[in-house]
Amino acid sequence: MEIVLSLLCIVLFPALALRAMRRGGVRSLWRASALGVGLILLTGLVAASSWAGNALAPTYGYAYTAPRTLLLFGLTVALPLISAGLAIRAFAHIGFQSLLYAIGVACGLLGWIVGFFASMRILYAI
Repeated sequence: MEIVLSLLCIVLFPALALRAMRRGGVRSLWRASALGVGLILLTGLVAASSWAGNALAPTYGYAYTAPRTLLLFGLTVALPLISAGLAIRAFAHIGFQSLLYAIGVACGLLGWIVGFFASMRILYAI
């Protein structure tokens, strides 16, 4: 589930961010980004529960799995979304929408790589 969310955030969110920036400006872009991050964190909280299929939750408890799941979802799903939104905002003056989309996807992919390695280092340390 986390891989599908990461892929959706890397590929689809830059298009959504471009549309929000074109239609409503910066305020609409930040609203879409905040809504996306909120939904990602909510999905992470649901994924940490035993009724969603987490095998560690019945043994270790929700208090053990929820922070780790939020860390993983935050760094590998929300970070690419935020980095793509920041890239769209920073390069909004570019007239070519396809180039701006490619910059957003590249920044999202870079954010995923950084988030993946950071989450692995943190999760192995705790």
